[in-house]
Amino acid sequence: MSSEEMLYAKGAKIWIPHAELVWESATLEESYRKGAGFLKIQTESGRLQEWKLKPDGSNLPPLRNPAILVGQNDLTTLSYLHEPGVLYNLRVRFCERQIIYTYCGIILVAINPYADLPLYGPNIIRAYRGHAMGELEPHIFALAEEAYNKLERENCNLSIIVSGESGAGKTVSAKYAMRYFAAVGGSESETQVERKVLASSPIMEAFGNAKTTRNDNSSRFGKFTKLLFKNNMGVMYLQGATMHTYLLEKSRVVYQAQGERNYHIFYQLCAARAKYPELVLDHQDKYEFLNMGGASDIERVSDADQFNDTVQAMTVLGFSIQQIADIVKILAGILHLGNIEVCKKYKDGSDEEDTDSCEIFQNNMHLQVTGDLLKINPDELRRWLLMRKIESVNEYVLIPNNIEMAQAARDALAKHIYAKLFQYIVNVLNKSLNNGSKQCSFIGVLDIYGFETFEVNSFEQFCINYANEKLQQQFNQHVFKLEQEEYLKEGITWTMIDFYDNQPCIDLIESRLGVLDLLDEECRMPRGSDDSWAGKLIEKCAKFPHFEKPRFGTTSFFIKHFSDTVEYDVNGFLEKNRDTVSKELTNVLAQSNMSLCKQVMVLEDVDTLCTDANKNTTTLGGRVVISANRKQQLNETRRRVVPSKQHKKTVGSQFQESLASLISTLHATTPHYVRCIKPNDDKIAFKWETAKIIQQLRACGVLETVRISAAGFPSRWLYLDFYMRYQLLAHRAQIDKNDMNQSCRNIVLKWIPDQDKYRFGNTQIFFRAGQVAFLEQVRANLRKKYITIVQSVVRRFIHRRRYVRLQGVISGIQCHARGYLARMRVQKMREARAALILSKYAKGWLCRRRYLRLRHSVAGIQQYARGMLARNKFYAMRDHYRAVQIQRFVRGVLARRAYQKRRRDIIICQAAVRRFLARRKFRGMKKEAKTIMHMEKKYMGLENKIISMQQRIDELNRDNSNLKHKTSEISVLKMKLEMKKNLELEFKNIKAACLDKDKLIEALNKQLESERDEKMQLLEENGHTQEEWQQQKQIWCQENVELRQQVDSMIEMAKSVQSTQRIQEEHLLTAIDNKELNEAYQRAIKDKEVIENENYMLKEELSRLGQQNGLSSFGMHHVRSVSNASSQNEDDVGYASARNTLDINRQPDLINKSDSFLDSTSIVVKLRSILEEEKQKHRSLLEQYVKLASRNKPTEDSFRSACCTARGGAPKTRGVHSTEGCSLATKPNLTLF
Repeated sequence: MSSEEMLYAKGAKIWIPHAELVWESATLEESYRKGAGFLKIQTESGRLQEWKLKPDGSNLPPLRNPAILVGQNDLTTLSYLHEPGVLYNLRVRFCERQIIYTYCGIILVAINPYADLPLYGPNIIRAYRGHAMGELEPHIFALAEEAYNKLERENCNLSIIVSGESGAGKTVSAKYAMRYFAAVGGSESETQVERKVLASSPIMEAFGNAKTTRNDNSSRFGKFTKLLFKNNMGVMYLQGATMHTYLLEKSRVVYQAQGERNYHIFYQLCAARAKYPELVLDHQDKYEFLNMGGASDIERVSDADQFNDTVQAMTVLGFSIQQIADIVKILAGILHLGNIEVCKKYKDGSDEEDTDSCEIFQNNMHLQVTGDLLKINPDELRRWLLMRKIESVNEYVLIPNNIEMAQAARDALAKHIYAKLFQYIVNVLNKSLNNGSKQCSFIGVLDIYGFETFEVNSFEQFCINYANEKLQQQFNQHVFKLEQEEYLKEGITWTMIDFYDNQPCIDLIESRLGVLDLLDEECRMPRGSDDSWAGKLIEKCAKFPHFEKPRFGTTSFFIKHFSDTVEYDVNGFLEKNRDTVSKELTNVLAQSNMSLCKQVMVLEDVDTLCTDANKNTTTLGGRVVISANRKQQLNETRRRVVPSKQHKKTVGSQFQESLASLISTLHATTPHYVRCIKPNDDKIAFKWETAKIIQQLRACGVLETVRISAAGFPSRWLYLDFYMRYQLLAHRAQIDKNDMNQSCRNIVLKWIPDQDKYRFGNTQIFFRAGQVAFLEQVRANLRKKYITIVQSVVRRFIHRRRYVRLQGVISGIQCHARGYLARMRVQKMREARAALILSKYAKGWLCRRRYLRLRHSVAGIQQYARGMLARNKFYAMRDHYRAVQIQRFVRGVLARRAYQKRRRDIIICQAAVRRFLARRKFRGMKKEAKTIMHMEKKYMGLENKIISMQQRIDELNRDNSNLKHKTSEISVLKMKLEMKKNLELEFKNIKAACLDKDKLIEALNKQLESERDEKMQLLEENGHTQEEWQQQKQIWCQENVELRQQVDSMIEMAKSVQSTQRIQEEHLLTAIDNKELNEAYQRAIKDKEVIENENYMLKEELSRLGQQNGLSSFGMHHVRSVSNASSQNEDDVGYASARNTLDINRQPDLINKSDSFLDSTSIVVKLRSILEEEKQKHRSLLEQYVKLASRNKPTEDSFRSACCTARGGAPKTRGVHSTEGCSLATKPNLTLF
């Protein structure tokens, strides 16, 4: 039996093609025989069919790998290396085990899970540190650790090439690889280079990534990051990094397809527009450059938070605050530039449209804002958007632009500004990441766009696919070389392996008279166009086998790439390759007053990677590049025609040179490959789309690696592992445990007679595809034979033991059955007895229930009857109680009325008696007042009292003047406050329309702050004045207490001296004309009282006006003084007499001078002079009152209420007409201060 017949036996699992699933599993219904014309198979869906075979059996369907090999970490370890086996192994790992990483030889296959997995924390980094590749599960960290270990061991340059289509996770994989290098190569120095390296990712994602229909964070440029390491005592430390970018998609700045977005930074800036009001930004949907795709938001992503992360990262990488502000202004200027509207222009004096020109209004807001942000002349910008200059030898001509040309010039300027700004940011990042120190070696991480094919493919897709062709060629050569080096290392014989070489496709693109050469030539033509270039392509490139012309038309062409045939639309190729922008517009920006704008516009396009390659021309020693079936060319590209100085390099030529320098750099390094796979277009977590994945596996070179491995010896086993697995296949005599290698040779020679199917290496055994599966089948057959023998013996033992157990079980069942019957008989007897007992208790329960119901009914009737009787009794008692209460209140009212009447009669009698006694006492006091000594006592304190009154009046005048000043200040403050309120109202109404009046608003704000400061000063002065008033009040209270003490002492001294001077007073009374002196004295007293009353009224009015002007806020109250003291005491009740006032206010030091006032004439003269002074003061106070009254003009009622309030209550009458007045008259020495 041949090996094919053994492998394709009945029940074997195979793969057959399927229209939707690509590959479907099936089972053989009958064994294969050589020469058979078909195979009967049954698919997994249960469908039976016949598979047609060729006579030689060359089209046998591929076999499924054994179950032990399903889900392997490395695809090259599979026994059957073919497309369905690889696809099924990846599906099992991704869908069933949710493992996203798988090895394929030197390639790490990473499938995007579209979900957050806990695979990249610090603990995972520490777990992979120090472990070789293959010891742990496949991971991006394992690949990075392999590169870092090689860097430490060999001190050589390495590279990690990350590729895949948009949305496959290239950027994330590159970011995590750099994070690993930054973690393991980081130092504790102050530079924190690893922190800067990680901080560069959010900046590049913001300025270089955008949302596409396939990916929410698609990189629209290629990036090669060099992580620079320095050897320090045998340990590699991260010293810095440099970044090189390729082919930024500038057209995305001005155009986005449906469902796509512009670069992230524009949306982040619009989300954070509140932080930059000077940019005059609005919502992102308001800008022409941002609303084309109709997908301005990304789910679960906050543009405002992303902008904060971007600004923070720029700060970490050395961008100053001014630089960030200028970058933001340039970005905002691009948005406003896109909103400049180009309108139709009409001929002068008619409504006919001028199709050769257009118009941009000078008052266009976006035009003015763009000029302000970029600090350029908006008129110049408008002029060169509407005009273009054509230069000749000695002169130039200005030609107007139509609407399409003006819009194209505007868009070209926007693309040019953004590209220059992107280049400037990359330069700043490189300066910050590279500290200039000398490094030993580097690890390069290449994050570049994958192979792209759309419905309409343009110049960008052509360049991307051209780069992938070059990278695929480098990858094929490297994989082939490693395969051959493995065979040399193991010392086995081998033959040259043929593999696909895409050099003809590369020659089609970059050779002389190739696509790029013809494109550059057409760009140099004065009237070159896309159609003429397409005609030249069809004419010149038809000789290339990878070029196809379209069946219809000449506006497209086909190129057969390594992964697929792509149709390119020639429209726009020349314009994008020229990348022209008006020189006059660039000069306008170059003359900007913004230093950053001027600096950005003068940047030159320099290939930094080529410069680095020229500096470091050394390569790794001992590296041999082995090619298959042809001699490797020394120069990958032929020399291009160098353009003259007057012609700028085209985008295609620049990209070709950058790509050539990149490939040379990769050839000088040891590459590691990461192939990212996008599982579905719906971005659903762990969703598997077979057709899409198989296309990517073909495009990214994974299946090519599998094919190269399958062409050689893909299955490799260590001698120890092979012995432990397949020792069952050899006879005991062929097994030598001391010589394991010979035992393995015996096993292989016994079962595989064809020596071309295997090779014995130094440490491993190499098998061709399918041989390990054959050995597995043989091992399974032998195990099946031996297991059958073991099963027969075991089954006899099992059946005998079952019989013995059955016999014992039958005896047990009989025993239990007899016991069961006896228990059933006893159970019936118990149930009969229990029924009697239950009936007894049931009858008793029924009787009890009937009795309880009857008793409950009787108790309820009694309850309600007793309640009714109790309520009736309660109502009778309540009525009796209310009648008693009414009688009590009536009797109380009658008793109180009788009591009040009797009390009023008694009070009238008491008042009459007291009035009689008071009159009698008054007549005695009146006689006593006529004595000279008494008059002297009266006049002694009058002069001092007048002086004190004058001082009081002066103080009141000063206070009044202060109050006037404060009243004027308060009015001014009120006016200012009203002005402030008006300004605030006006500011709220015109806030939206006055953004350009910021300077005026700032001036108003400063004025408002000054007014607030003045107000605070006034409030502070008010507080100080109140404190001074409180202090003055305390001083006056102290003076009042001292005056009381002095009055008390004077009264006591007067009583003591009164007895000693009574004799002298009798002699003096006889010598003086009592009548004249009494009359003069009475007139003076009356005048004095009138003046005092008028002064008192004026002071009260002044105090009331002061309170209206704000004086009351200082806590002023009316205080009785000597001049306004009450004259009621025990000697004069109800009459206007000044005796008590003069007696109480006499100063103690004047008592001893009573002998000097014997001359009555001098006393009268002094009284008259005092009277005149009091009249003058009265006039002055009256004038002040008139002035204040003219300002405030109070009504009569308010004046009376103010006077009553100032006196502490209602005004008192001079006469005593009530019992309260009598009670006051009986109190001695009643004087208020």
